[in-house]
Amino acid sequence: MALLPALITQIDSLQTASRIFVGFSGGADSHSLLHAVVELSRRQALPPIIALHINHGLHEDANAWAAHCAVVASELGVEFHERVVSVDAGASPEAQARDARYTVLESFLSDGDVLLLGHHLDDQVETVLFRLIRGAGPSGLAGIPEQRPLGRGLLVRPLLGITRGQIENYAGSHQLAYLNDGSNDDTRYDRNFLRHEVLPLIESRWPGYRSGFARSAALSGEHAALEPIIHQTEYTRFGGPYLPIDVRDAKSMHRALHGWLKELNAPLPEFVALEEFARQCMQAQGDKLPELKVGDYLLQRWRQGVHLYPADIDRDFDISCEVGGALSGTWGSMAWQEADLGLPAGVSTQVRAPRPGEAVSLGRRPRRSLGQWLQEAGVPPYLRGCYPVVQVGNEIIAIPDVGLVSDCSNLSLCKGGLVPVWTPPKIAFLN
Repeated sequence: MALLPALITQIDSLQTASRIFVGFSGGADSHSLLHAVVELSRRQALPPIIALHINHGLHEDANAWAAHCAVVASELGVEFHERVVSVDAGASPEAQARDARYTVLESFLSDGDVLLLGHHLDDQVETVLFRLIRGAGPSGLAGIPEQRPLGRGLLVRPLLGITRGQIENYAGSHQLAYLNDGSNDDTRYDRNFLRHEVLPLIESRWPGYRSGFARSAALSGEHAALEPIIHQTEYTRFGGPYLPIDVRDAKSMHRALHGWLKELNAPLPEFVALEEFARQCMQAQGDKLPELKVGDYLLQRWRQGVHLYPADIDRDFDISCEVGGALSGTWGSMAWQEADLGLPAGVSTQVRAPRPGEAVSLGRRPRRSLGQWLQEAGVPPYLRGCYPVVQVGNEIIAIPDVGLVSDCSNLSLCKGGLVPVWTPPKIAFLN
């Protein structure tokens, strides 16, 4: 069968692995892959095989599917692990589910481990076509990579040259009782529309279209590998990433931004949107702050760099806390450290967002607005609205990392006390 030869092409990676993990959703692709790996292990010496099932809880039958997968793994004689992840159904649940899935899969991998996933040639075609529609460049049109590092292990997709039809034939010939997710037939979703409406029409005219897409993806990957690296991530003193603007025209800025976001593993914006943002970065006056929101993150030009932030941060928080107590939220996190002069531990405070028009005097310096203090401290404009202040009673007593209000009537500072330290909210992108 086609699946076994496909696995045999990866035999060196499989036999030298410490353990072989198989992402196992229970569908035709992953069930066939797991079955084929077990079949191969009966012919070739392989390390332990472990099936991993991620339960997203998005479907009413999710728990029944997990139980089914556990039974299948037991029948095949392989170790089985289920992990339940939490996904907010109200905000891009598919993207959240993917991120959560890869995070969990990565957490299982140690040095020398290999993770197999069941992506196939039709998945590759859908990915390339979908990215082409969105105006992707060579790196995007390279599609799904056959291998890449994942955490401390290696992710391998051995079935990328196998069609969905070949996998279903394998499942049928071995009478595999695989699961069917009805949502995969819902053409309201873009991928399903391509799969059920567009690609069958293409196949009716060009039956061999899959191999053409695969060749184009491979050539795009080779071309992308030759692209010059013209981007270098730097970090503000608060730890946020930014791309220095060291180009002279919008086209070069566009390329630099695309390469930088790809390096960060961030979801790429639409071609036209990134092109326009690049133009604004190069042409807007110095006091302007061009920005572009892309899913969960936001790009903003400030000074001579493009900064990347979480798109949704809390600018209206107000939390009770004792001096010395740690706090965190979508506004960031706050801790305390000892100082020559600081606040007494255990005092009840409020940690809250700044309010328009507030002003304080820090140390012996003149009274100034919070905005002026934060600007002088080099806080990027986007973060000033979520920068916490510490209050006792009705008076601000401290701005983390900026200063203490020494003449506060509610509290006397003490030697060896504590001062607040703020860490801004950050966003990380999975591999």
